Amino acid sequence: MNFLTGKWQITAHSPLGDMKLLADFTVNEEDSTFTGSVFDQGNNKTYQVSNGVVNDHHISYDMNIKFGIIPFSFHLEGDFKDDGTCTGEAKAMKMTGTYEGYKVVE
Repeated sequence: MNFLTGKWQITAHSPLGDMKLLADFTVNEEDSTFTGSVFDQGNNKTYQVSNGVVNDHHISYDMNIKFGIIPFSFHLEGDFKDDGTCTGEAKAMKMTGTYEGYKVVE
């Protein structure tokens, strides 16, 4: 099983404030892609991952997130480590943010 598959507790930092997220990723071992969802614990909303690609321990993916009535298309990139931690960056239009987190032990 790929290290990325599973649940990740993530804190995202953006100009709109911090967000507590629970990501659930599933890697397709045959072609290094992944699917999943990200649950925004503060807003009780789930966002779907699209265009998920994993290359060794570096990932990239897209999500569409709504803040109030305003939709944002986010592109996220990050590094997920064997020790169960992750860090990365997110971009939406001219906004940028960072995130860090850890794999949830199941």
